[in-house]
Amino acid sequence: MNDRKMPFGEAFGKLQSRFFEGTGWVQEKLKTLGGKKADISQKKEGVEDLEASIREGTQRRIVVALAVLLAISVLVLLVRAVRSNREYGNFSVSWEKTMGEGEASYYPYASQVLKVTGEGISSVNTNGELLWSYGSSMINPKVYIRGNFGAVVDLQSETAVIFNREGVTGEVSATLPILDFTVSSHGVLALELDEGNVNYIYFYDNTGKVLDIRIKTMLSGDGFPLDLSLSPTGTGLLASMVYLDQGSMQNRLVFYNFDVGKSEHDRIVGEFAYGSTMFPEAQYLNDKAAVAFGDDQVNFYSLRNESRPTLVRSIPYEKDIYSVFTGTDRAGVISEAENGRILTVYDAAGKEIYHTDITFDYTSAEFSGKYTLLYNGSDCRVFTEKGKLRFHGGLGGAVRKVIMTGDDSCLLFAGSDMKKLRFR
Repeated sequence: MNDRKMPFGEAFGKLQSRFFEGTGWVQEKLKTLGGKKADISQKKEGVEDLEASIREGTQRRIVVALAVLLAISVLVLLVRAVRSNREYGNFSVSWEKTMGEGEASYYPYASQVLKVTGEGISSVNTNGELLWSYGSSMINPKVYIRGNFGAVVDLQSETAVIFNREGVTGEVSATLPILDFTVSSHGVLALELDEGNVNYIYFYDNTGKVLDIRIKTMLSGDGFPLDLSLSPTGTGLLASMVYLDQGSMQNRLVFYNFDVGKSEHDRIVGEFAYGSTMFPEAQYLNDKAAVAFGDDQVNFYSLRNESRPTLVRSIPYEKDIYSVFTGTDRAGVISEAENGRILTVYDAAGKEIYHTDITFDYTSAEFSGKYTLLYNGSDCRVFTEKGKLRFHGGLGGAVRKVIMTGDDSCLLFAGSDMKKLRFR
């Protein structure tokens, strides 16, 4: 085997040659890389330009979309403004249904309508479809509704029924004749029971179970209630009490509380004496406000501090008060004026919202949602929450109840018929 060895000089020469060749290769590679870097830089600039273009396009689309939404919103507001300021004097009948024979009364509650007859109660939706019914014989049925709950009581008898959207939740058989009653939005029922010289106020839960709370009243003592009102939650009770003082009839308003007033005598947290001025009606407007209607004044009370009710406004009425009515956060008063009668609507703090002259004979005055309704057997007036006249005119006669269902529509109960009307 022959080993071939390269002479040192020859080997060094080849190594030197390869070194310089390598240096040139590296330089060429560096030139190539430089070119690629330039290409990469150009491509990066192109990508950045593309991204900027996309951003500009996106921003333009967002601006256009916002402009379209703004235009739609302005259009909707304009349409609503036109509709809210529109006054109607006629109507068309959208549909009509027969609700059965016989006398009946109708009451709106929780997007339904309660029908009350001497044979029982039932509920229909705003399309006139029966939802539930309950048979109960009553001679003198009266209704009170608060939120989703209500009660039907046969006054001077001993029967009361509690109901909500789903139907009857409880029935009460009292041991004494019922003089008056009130209910909370949770279905707590308060009954004033008559025992001659002594009256009692009993309380029941929404199933009809009697609660361990009762108030004893006597004309010669704390007095008899002229009116009762439970707060929406059922923890407070407002009573207008008439009593004898040295042979003279006196009136005072009493606030009870069954929560924060547990430590107080008889759970009374506030009393307001008014001498011979009578307050035949007193009502909670919400859990933090109440109103009392006197024969010459209307008083508003704050219960922001439930343990210390305060009088926030007293409004004197020098002329006769013909009608009073309440709704959530509002109170209405119709009183004598120089040229007839005037309707004044107040908020829960006693601040006037609006007033307007009344120039026709009404038989019903009430709130329906955000609207104020005045009507008789054939004629009707509808006012918006700011006092704008929305509808005026006849409704076809035999009107028993009007319930607003929208800005330009209502339900009409006339005779044995239920109608959906559209104002025009």
